[in-house]
Amino acid sequence: MAIKDNTIWATYLSKRESSKRHELVIKYLPLVKHQVNRLAVKLPQHLDHEDLVSYGIIGLMEAIERFDPLRGVSFESYASQRIHGAIIDALRKAHWAPRTLVDKLRRVSQVYRKLEQKLGNDVSDAAVAKEAGITVSELHELMERGSQMALLSLEDFLYKQQDSKGVTRGELLHDPYSPNPVKLFEEQELRQALIESLENLNEKERLVLTLYYYEGLTFKEIGKVLGLSESRICQLHGRAILSLRRKLDDFITNR
Repeated sequence: MAIKDNTIWATYLSKRESSKRHELVIKYLPLVKHQVNRLAVKLPQHLDHEDLVSYGIIGLMEAIERFDPLRGVSFESYASQRIHGAIIDALRKAHWAPRTLVDKLRRVSQVYRKLEQKLGNDVSDAAVAKEAGITVSELHELMERGSQMALLSLEDFLYKQQDSKGVTRGELLHDPYSPNPVKLFEEQELRQALIESLENLNEKERLVLTLYYYEGLTFKEIGKVLGLSESRICQLHGRAILSLRRKLDDFITNR
């Protein structure tokens, strides 16, 4: 089994009793709180922290219902993905990112692309702000507000957009057993493009992504490690994700 053998799970899997499901929800509630704390997003007025916890609990309950220990995946890993997805879906449906923010992020992304072609990958905030016609503080605020939006944008890029055959890019990353050699080749290409895009980030941005996605740290915890404020980590995260999306988009376009 991919879960620790214990009485609660054994009883629930055999009888599916609601009382045991409730015990499992309480047992794994820290997973929900961890995912909510990792978001570090400015919420719209009609949502608060407890709302996100509620959405996360819904994702946790779905994970408990659908989990199959025979697949060899730990429940914690499986549930964390379901919880994260439920919270992200709720934020997306709440339309918390206004169109003006999306437009500004797109314009700044174009500025990054232009300057990187001239100066290389490590473009300063001051240079980007000057080219975009805004102050450095305005750029920092935009990156902070757009950090989660950039993440949603990348997820949409991988999991929502389809090609002419109706295949999403994310499916190419998550189909290692596909018998189709063309799909396997495309998967390898996309993985390599992602690796190269990560390598092209500056050291600090790459470290932020590593600590956030691979080590599971929150922005606040990463800030303590790097000696930076939580808001600055959020800005670096937003810039890094925006850069990854831009480079992957270029890869798909130029293939």
